[in-house]
Amino acid sequence: MPESLRIAVEAAGARKPFALPELPKAKGPGKEWTLEEVLKLAEEKLKRGRDFENGKKMFAATRCIVCHRFNGDGGATGPDLTQLAGRFNLKDLTEATIVPDKIISDQYRAMQVITDEGKSYVGRIISETDEQITLLIDPEDSTKIVDIPKDSIDESIPSQTSLMPKDLLKPLNENEVLDLLAYLLSRGNAKDPMFKKK
Repeated sequence: MPESLRIAVEAAGARKPFALPELPKAKGPGKEWTLEEVLKLAEEKLKRGRDFENGKKMFAATRCIVCHRFNGDGGATGPDLTQLAGRFNLKDLTEATIVPDKIISDQYRAMQVITDEGKSYVGRIISETDEQITLLIDPEDSTKIVDIPKDSIDESIPSQTSLMPKDLLKPLNENEVLDLLAYLLSRGNAKDPMFKKK
């Protein structure tokens, strides 16, 4: 089912939303990773010797799992990332993670909606009819939606800020960053050559 419909079904209580398990912690120490640093690191150390289970753990530790499904597990407010390796190369993936505001898909762009009563909401439109729009106002909780009648909308402005938070890689050390990238690029295949020991 389309993600917008799945979110609407969860918000209505007809399907149990993704229940967040207790998230693991990164070992760190982390740092302010730059795109150039991560790409250089990946070029040198991503092809072999990565740890699939640690990559899976980092997918949870960085809170990616809260909004994104991967290999059948995770939230539904963001896109399913299982097949992202078919759509994105390493540079695109790294850039989207480190600089999420640079390119925002129209499908996941947040809107700021201001009503004629002066109320302001920021969220992603998950459904729209002739009479109203439905906004998901908390990407980490698919039950937090608001219905806004169209005749009460004073202004609707596309947000220039991604719903995806920045600094997701900040808590991670070098191996944790590499294992997370390998996990995402593997499409959930623990036998991918990236996970072969040297």
